Amino acid sequence: MRVAFSKYFMVMRMTWIQALEYKANTIVGIFAVISGVLIEYILWDRIYETRGVEIINGFSLNQLIVYIFFGIMVGQLKSSWVTSFEMIECIRSGGLNKYLIRPVSFFSYHFSLFIGYNSLFYFSYFAMIILFQLIFPGWAFQTPIQAVAFIIFLSMAVYLSYSIYFLMICCAFWFGEVRTLILAFNLSNRIFTGSIIPLEFFQESILNIIFLTPLPYLVNIPVNIALGNISSLEWPQLFINGLIWVVVMTFLGQILYKIGIRKYEGFGG
Repeated sequence: MRVAFSKYFMVMRMTWIQALEYKANTIVGIFAVISGVLIEYILWDRIYETRGVEIINGFSLNQLIVYIFFGIMVGQLKSSWVTSFEMIECIRSGGLNKYLIRPVSFFSYHFSLFIGYNSLFYFSYFAMIILFQLIFPGWAFQTPIQAVAFIIFLSMAVYLSYSIYFLMICCAFWFGEVRTLILAFNLSNRIFTGSIIPLEFFQESILNIIFLTPLPYLVNIPVNIALGNISSLEWPQLFINGLIWVVVMTFLGQILYKIGIRKYEGFGG
């Protein structure tokens, strides 16, 4: 166990070093968050003003903008579509061969790469959250336990998101072009995970369907915990449900991978 952790930690460490050499992505990411929040504020300010209301679906304008601020950051932290493209190319070009003959897990290795690539985003976004707390105290993390719960559910969201991507990546064993599926999922989950607007804005019939999937655990639930919109009494049940989805997605991904390996012929390796 210790050897395995040390092995994959070294992979993360190498990608940390690479990420530090290319800081432009982080700057672009921070600009995307700030510009996205600004655009959303202008849009929703006009909606609130036009409708002449202070509350829409339980959110005031300030509460909604804070949700969007956190939602955009969480949405970017759990997105692994770039790593997914590399994994798909490994399967298509025969690069998967090196993972079959070496004591390295294809799943774990690329998860380590994913964490390493996003390391600067983790540091910069958490710095933005701390700065937000200093400027707007009480708008989020009213208690220290909320911050702890947010980190736990965010970690679950990151792993769960990667597991879902891995499940789709394994389709490359059977289909020639899977990147379109990844892009379609990446675009649609920005809406149905609550990254752009809270899920509370959807009709109840749509919400009932969404909550039958793991999508709320990717953005909506971690953000609502951070903002205090979910009672601490609900956290244990939400954690258990999220953990079940983690186990299910991991199990399905591993099963599909093992079946795909039997079909894999290693062309181009």
